[in-house]
Formats: sequence, structure tokens, C-alpha cells
Amino acid sequence: MSGQRKTRKSLVCILLSLILSTAFLVPETPCPDKLVKLGNQIFLTKLSAGLKGKSLGLVLNHTSVLPNGQSLLTVLHEEGHKIQAIFSPEHGFTGKVEAGKEVQNSQFKGIPVYSLYGKTRKPSVEQIQNIEAIIFDIQDVGARFYTYISTLKYVLEAAAQSQIAVYVLDRPNPVGGEIIEGPLLLPEFESFIGALPIPIRYGMTSGELAMMMKGEGWIPESFELHVVRMNNWKRSHYWKDTGLLWNPTSPNMPSPETAIIYPGSSFLGAVKINEGGGTLLPFLQFGAPWLDPSAILDSLGGGEEFGVQLEVVKYTPRSLPGKLMHPIYENRACHGLQVIINQEEKFLSLRFALAIIRVLKEQHPDKLSFNSFDLNRMYGNELFSRYLEGYISYEQLLAQMEEDEEIFRQKRKKYLLYE
Repeated sequence: MSGQRKTRKSLVCILLSLILSTAFLVPETPCPDKLVKLGNQIFLTKLSAGLKGKSLGLVLNHTSVLPNGQSLLTVLHEEGHKIQAIFSPEHGFTGKVEAGKEVQNSQFKGIPVYSLYGKTRKPSVEQIQNIEAIIFDIQDVGARFYTYISTLKYVLEAAAQSQIAVYVLDRPNPVGGEIIEGPLLLPEFESFIGALPIPIRYGMTSGELAMMMKGEGWIPESFELHVVRMNNWKRSHYWKDTGLLWNPTSPNMPSPETAIIYPGSSFLGAVKINEGGGTLLPFLQFGAPWLDPSAILDSLGGGEEFGVQLEVVKYTPRSLPGKLMHPIYENRACHGLQVIINQEEKFLSLRFALAIIRVLKEQHPDKLSFNSFDLNRMYGNELFSRYLEGYISYEQLLAQMEEDEEIFRQKRKKYLLYE
């Protein structure tokens, strides 16, 4: 009898041990009532019926879906809404066009799909003629030079000029709503990759940013703007906290982690270091044939200060049709580092990239090259190129950046919709 008790006790212990050990392997999923409810869900349940019979213009792409994967366009079409035109951003309606490639107009079930990344970047008066309301529902990644927010600005401008109401269906910022990084874009460096005087990483949702554009006079103010808020999203949230599946926003944005590092890693490519382009880990690894990973590891203390783990890698960038053709150091073996993000809330991606570039500038000043015109438009002012040219110190570069970050932190406060 005592032997049977011991056996049962042993089995219970084993089961408990298995349960406890596997508990740490399963990622935590938010409770159903804490899942983020997207702006498009709120719109469909509370607002779309009021637009029945009105001519609609939709600004959409492949990310314009409900949490169950159903396309917003399909739902509105099946509900009998009068869709007069569809507008698509960079990468096209399907999201499969390579970065920087012109996108052609197309059709969806007889509805014209106008490209806003082709011959024009802004809806024309003719394209929006007779439209009574515009609905914008596109997932952004929270970086100033990711062009979906430029498209948002130009759509709002066109709507204001034709007095058309706009509904921005809000979505999470995958890099969170707390961290702000980078200088404010100066007017002389405005372009489609930098259309707003905001930092590189601005920590706002598209809806909040639309309100700021209107409130600060960056676009005409005389039109109706409706921001359809999410439920349950918090500024401290990263994508893993939302309970939502990640839908790659463009060919080289395969994961939420890519979005987090993108605001910084992009500058590695700008100084002709391979930033993971032409590999299956875009932006999450970097290297060059001449790069010494140990020098960076020593300088960055293994990455712990930034909340990341750095692993030495060797890889060869290749042309990847549909993703990137002719990457930096194509077909050449690159020595470098893979970045594994362990603490998103601690990871300052721009400062991380600048710290790497600082090491490389000191050790290989002849290996870094850049186009100052492009770099200034990307960074937002000329200080980064002036640092690379030796005219200002690294400390001066960071000090100016910190001043701008604080200015923006205060300015954005009245436009924040979420805690």
C-alpha cells in the first residue's frame, strides 16, 4: 500500500514538474477581454452603417485586415457599401512590390485602385471627385522614413482641399508609444521619406499623428477628421502584447522585431554596411567583408546595455526577387553580428546603430561612404553627415538629438489618445 502511495506521489511530482517546465516555454497570451481591439473593428460595429449609401474612397493595402484575417475591403464590399476608389501606398495593394519601385494602377472587382507610389503620391482632384468620405486603414511601423505616414499626410491634404471627411482607423505602433529617438526633421530636408517635422522614432499611432498634423497646422485644418480609437492598447505595449498576429507590412519587414530595429539599422545601410539586406534577417544582422565583430562586441559590452544579445555571424547577401535586388556587398562573404532583442523597452535602436557606426568610424574611417543629400533627408538635418566628416563630435550629435526629443515629447502630449 505504501509502495503504491509512493508511486502515485512520484507520478504527481513528475506531472507537476512537466507542467511547470512547459509553462515557461509557452508565450503568454493576453486574456480575450484584454486583446487589442483595432480601429477597424470599432468602425464596423459603430460607424460604418452611418456611411451606407455614401461614396467612399479607401486607402488600403494587404495589412488592412481584421484580427481574424478578413479584409476590411471585402467586408465593406459584401455589406453593400458604395466604394468609388481605392488608393494604395508604397509596395502596392498587395504589399509585394520591392521598396522604391514604382507601383502601377490596377483594379479590384471593377473598382479602380490608384497607386500613390507611382506617377503621383497624392490623390488628384479627379480621383477623389464625388467621394464623400475617405477611410484610411494601414499598419505603420513607427519610423519617420517609412512612407505610409507620408501617404497619410498627402491623403489628408487632398481631403482638406476637397472638403472630404476622413476616418483614420487606428492601429498599434509596433515599436511602442513611449520611446522617442532622433532629431526633428528640418523643413529644408522634407521629402517623401520625411514629410513631417517629427523625430525618427516618434512613438505615436497613425491616428494620433493625424491629429497632430491637423492641430499643428502641418496640413490644412478645415476638414472633418475622425480618428477611430482602439480599445486596450497602451503606450507600453509592443506587438507581442497586443494578442494580434503580425502581417508583414512590406517585403523586408517580416517580424515585429524587424520593426523595432529598423529606425536604427537603416543608417548602417546608409553608410554602406550591409544591414541584412539580401538575407532572411533584414535589419536584424549586419556586416561587411572587412568588419571585425570583436571590436564592436568589446565596445558595446556584448549588447547588454541596449537590452540585446549579439552573436557573431558570417553570411553572404544575395539578390532576392520581390524583396531586394543587388544588396550591399552582393555575393560577398560578410563578417558581422546578428541582433537578438531581449528587452524591447530598453532597446534604443537609433543610438545602438550610432554606437556601431562610431566604432567603425574610429577603426575603418576609409570604409564608410555615404551620399550626404540622401543621408540628410533620412536623418532630418545635416549633423550626422557633419559628424561622419569630422566637423562635430559624437557627443555634440547626441546632445542635439536629445534636445529635439524633449521638444517633441512635450509638443505631442495633447494629441495622445492612449495611456
